[in-house]
Amino acid sequence: MNQAKLSHEQYGLLFDIRRSARYHERRRVFFEGLHRITSFLTILLAGGVLFELAGTGSPAKWLQCVSLGAGSMAAVDLIVGFAARATQHAGFRSRYVDLEIAMIGNGDSAEVWQAHRLARLAIERDEPPVYRALDLLCRNEMLQAEGFSREKQPEQFSRIGWWPQLTSHFWHWQNLSVS
Repeated sequence: MNQAKLSHEQYGLLFDIRRSARYHERRRVFFEGLHRITSFLTILLAGGVLFELAGTGSPAKWLQCVSLGAGSMAAVDLIVGFAARATQHAGFRSRYVDLEIAMIGNGDSAEVWQAHRLARLAIERDEPPVYRALDLLCRNEMLQAEGFSREKQPEQFSRIGWWPQLTSHFWHWQNLSVS
């Protein structure tokens, strides 16, 4: 398949699938990072407890802070399931990449593209709600990867404030739109 020969609708579908793969990769990395931080704090806490057991007196303030942090993160990890979420997003990314491979490898007939649209809908049916700021950040990345320039075509890029960017994994930001 030659990208130059794609219709506007076909290009849009391929672009969205690539954007979705980036989105799920970012979510996977985010949840893996949270899981690693939780594991690190838990190990640090276990080492600190053993260290304190060897000494005498009340626990040091740093150990109390680490204990509180590790306990809180472990509780959130137990409820949210950081590792399971990372695996879930890795699966979505894999499904989108497989669909992209199928799109590039198959013909250009209307029936084939209809099958690709249906496959995308099947993936979206299983996805959790999208974090809009993160999705727009991935869209901006895709535009840059496709050769668009913020300096030459600023109207193509979404403007996302620093606060939505900072909280893009925590808040859905439904009011954001493509600028």
